[in-house]
This record gives sequence, C-alpha cells and structure tokens, in this order.
Amino acid sequence: MLKGYSSSTKLVIKLVLEFMPLALFFIASTQYGFWASTAVMMVATGVSLVATWALFRQIALMAIITAITGFIAGGITLELDDPMYVQMKPTIVGGVFVFILLAGLVLDRPLFKTLLGQNLHLNEEGWRVLTYLWLGYFVFISGLNEFIRHHYSWEFWAAFKAFGLMPLTVLYALPQILLLRRYRLPDAEPLFSKGSSVQRTTALKPGTAPVRQPS
Repeated sequence: MLKGYSSSTKLVIKLVLEFMPLALFFIASTQYGFWASTAVMMVATGVSLVATWALFRQIALMAIITAITGFIAGGITLELDDPMYVQMKPTIVGGVFVFILLAGLVLDRPLFKTLLGQNLHLNEEGWRVLTYLWLGYFVFISGLNEFIRHHYSWEFWAAFKAFGLMPLTVLYALPQILLLRRYRLPDAEPLFSKGSSVQRTTALKPGTAPVRQPS
C-alpha cells in the first residue's frame, strides 16, 4: 500500500497512527471526563488498527495485545462506571509483556522478536540483551503507572498516559540504536538508510519498526 515511500515516512505514519488514540483520549478527558474519553479511545484504537492493517498489511503482536487489553479494560470501565480499570491498562499490558519476555529467557527463544513483529537482524546475544533492557523498562512503566494512578487525579493520569508514556519510550529506545548496531548480523541492512523502500529492495532487507509502549 505504501510502496515507494521511504522508511522514515512509514515510521512517521506508524507513530501518528499510534499516537492518535492517545491524543483524542486526552482531549476528550479534558472536556467530558473518564467515561466519554474511554469510549473515544476505544473507537480510535479500532480505527488505528484498521488503518495500520490497510496501509502496512501487518499488525505487531504488541499492538494486538495492547488493543485487546484496552478494549477489555475500557469495556469494564464503561459498564461499571469506574475509571480504575482503564487506568490499570498500562500496568496490565506491561505485566503481560514482562511475562512473555521472561518466558523467552527461560525457553532461550527471542520472543521479543515475536512481540515486535519485526526482525531486527540481531545475533542471539543481541536479542538477549534487548530482552533484558525492555523487561526492565516494562517493569518500571507498570510501577510508575500504579504510583501515578494511586497518588494523582484522573486529569494528571490522563496527561501522563497521553504525553508521558510515548516520550519516555522514545527516550529509552534512542540510546539503544548503538547497541543494535553492535549486535547486528554482518549481512543485515543498516538501521537507517537513504532512499525509498523500492530502491533498497535490490540489495537490502526489510527495515525495523518502533517499539510500542504499554499505552
């Protein structure tokens, strides 16, 4: 669907689709409260998934888990008229990711690759290091979310969810570019290359995608 577009353009489109539900959620939360904002987020998440599939013909397992958890938590919040359940969503998502990554370490399999839905072309040591890094991050995010939802107002939590989780994830991921380069397989495509995807297909393999935070 996006043939001929550069990898950077595709990345921007993916980030916009991921951020859209969060932005609409925050806007609704400032005007209508938790019930309406939760409903808006659920609808926007569905639209985002459909658009992602239509444009990329691929949805990462992380996105699917995050969406399903959001639909369940949001549905309970709407049914019981209680914001606690949708507030617990980042904690639950982070916990699920931690469980999957721990299982991968125990089984000695790079399950993080399965979560991402992308092959970063890393060697076994690279996948293991990356798994430990993101396992720790998801534990941190889950704990931070619980602290904020217990000690601050709904409005503050909504702002954290919309404008805190994604920047934290990006800031955490950026320094890992050097790590990814260190553990890349010898014949792998450079992490960032110029030109369109069509131009690269003659000699290079598919690129990477951003890590999704437990939003």
